[in-house]
Amino acid sequence: MLSRILLSRISFAPRNHAGTLPLLGCALLLIASANPGAAQAAGAKPPVASDAEIAATRAQVTALRDTFVAATAAAGLKCAIAPPTLVIEDVPSFGSYDPETNTLRTSTWNQMTEAEKALFFRFLGPGTTEAAARQEFEDGAHHWVFIHELGHWWQACRGLTELTDHGDHYAIEFGADRIAAAYWRERDPSVIAHQQPVFAGILEHTPNPVPEGQCVEPFFNANYEKLGPTPAYIWFQARMCLTAFQEKPAPTFVETLRQTSASPH
Repeated sequence: MLSRILLSRISFAPRNHAGTLPLLGCALLLIASANPGAAQAAGAKPPVASDAEIAATRAQVTALRDTFVAATAAAGLKCAIAPPTLVIEDVPSFGSYDPETNTLRTSTWNQMTEAEKALFFRFLGPGTTEAAARQEFEDGAHHWVFIHELGHWWQACRGLTELTDHGDHYAIEFGADRIAAAYWRERDPSVIAHQQPVFAGILEHTPNPVPEGQCVEPFFNANYEKLGPTPAYIWFQARMCLTAFQEKPAPTFVETLRQTSASPH
């Protein structure tokens, strides 16, 4: 949702590596969806990842998926859909869930193109080592983005997908943000605490694309297809994340799961 050009024009306060997971998580989600094919097309080298790297990533995200699924079961909630099949391959959006095939796709570092890797170097700034950029990718793509996509899996469990949302695309994205925010709020509150300045900065540096006199959610839904490939999309996603982070009283993870359902239009 955030083009690389726009990303390079937004500056945030300096941070040490210990804080990069909270700062990058949602931002990766924004970077990823503005134009998923752009980074892929720009890649100069075919990505190569070892079998060991792919196996290690599979084990890592399988454990995270299983922990998330176990948390839904512990809440006393059932899903008729199996836990999503994990596909480890280059994903220009750094993660995606497909409800039609019940698959969740995520990448390893060396499956990405050089252009995709460059996003992480650019985010961290001059002098960034490959180890630091790679850790930034691991923290963001395999934490915030991955759990956000599992939020979409839970929506499918509850019968809420783009086929059943009656055009309420805002509800789909915001609902996944609420689930992810509640999940991390209970497991690592620093993730939310450090992500907030990122999205406040995005709103500060990105013009409000909603015309005066119009409401945010109806405008987003009515213009969803047009907004997707434009930098304006970041404004909406930043607003959604901040709204989820700042919701009072803060919903529990179980509450966000129970509140997820297809709208009875």
